[in-house]
Amino acid sequence: MNFMSDHGGHCNAFTSLTETNYHFMVSNEALEEGLDRMAQFFISPSFSAESAEKEVNAVDSEYNMSL
Repeated sequence: MNFMSDHGGHCNAFTSLTETNYHFMVSNEALEEGLDRMAQFFISPSFSAESAEKEVNAVDSEYNMSL
């Protein structure tokens, strides 16, 4: 998140009925590194089991709100 904000952007996510969408925005100059950083989030997540449970609960909550 620091990288994104340091390069004029941000990242966020939302959950619809059928998918969870992760997105980000950065300056043109930071796009390549931003893409790599975002991909690493899925390739090699670095959060703890506690953080993972928190995210699962957030996605589940957003899903249930969409119902």
